[in-house]
Amino acid sequence: MRAYLLLMLVVLLFAGNILVGKAAAELLPPFTLALGRVLIATLVVLIFLGPRAWRARRRILPHWRGLLVIALSGVGLFNAFLYSALHHTSATNVAVLEAAIPVVTAACMALFFSERLRPRQWLGVIISVLGTVWVVSNGHPERIIASWGTGEMIMLAAIGCWVIYTLAVRRWMADLPFYTSLVPLMLLATLALTPPAIVEQFGQAQRLTLESDALWALLYLGLGPSLVALVLYNRAVLEVGPSRASIFLNLLPLVTMAGGAWLLGAPVTPAQVMGAVIVMTGVSLVVAERRPGRRSPAR
Repeated sequence: MRAYLLLMLVVLLFAGNILVGKAAAELLPPFTLALGRVLIATLVVLIFLGPRAWRARRRILPHWRGLLVIALSGVGLFNAFLYSALHHTSATNVAVLEAAIPVVTAACMALFFSERLRPRQWLGVIISVLGTVWVVSNGHPERIIASWGTGEMIMLAAIGCWVIYTLAVRRWMADLPFYTSLVPLMLLATLALTPPAIVEQFGQAQRLTLESDALWALLYLGLGPSLVALVLYNRAVLEVGPSRASIFLNLLPLVTMAGGAWLLGAPVTPAQVMGAVIVMTGVSLVVAERRPGRRSPAR
């Protein structure tokens, strides 16, 4: 029961990443927002994990190329693209597209790592794609080209970054201590995001602001989704297994829609609700593992 409560908190934190990011995108440009988030997370991991990372430097340094790819794709560019997408489209659309990430990742794992998907899982891939099209087109698939906007295109780039991140983790980080590796990952992401954030400040009218709302948003994004949610999710995976844990992330679109309607006053259309349910159904078919045996587990 405790693990499931932790997972619900993880879903709330991840939904908060989208909702707070949506609000913060009106105050800060995307790369500046992503850099601020990473800076806070970097400070925390340096305080708590810095000495351990320094002692393990001989084990970590030979993998610097892989760490660079992981830092660029998953820690840096994914969030920068996500926040940029939130500047152009609704939090609901971003959440639904983000919920399709496990499906895209599973398909790429099957393609590049020969991890075969069962027919039920391929059905889930198709269903999730159809649900995504339904949401983005607001229930009119025939208008998909006209309704597919800048935010959705940027979110596709974010999904691509996350897929590269997943493949890179599979390739390079299997033999590295996960928590200790957070230090070089955050440092590399900080170095990578700093130049575009500086360019952003000089090239756009939307510049860095020290308003309290922006500072609170950065604090939440740097501590909540970046660190706390990660620790809680890993703890839950140890207790209930990765398959059951990942299924809870299918609740992300619904939680984001509810939170957006409550906190941001964002409208929720029947087409978005229907599309979110379709996407979550498809993702469940992909990530759910068939339980051995016919007997139901004791409650």
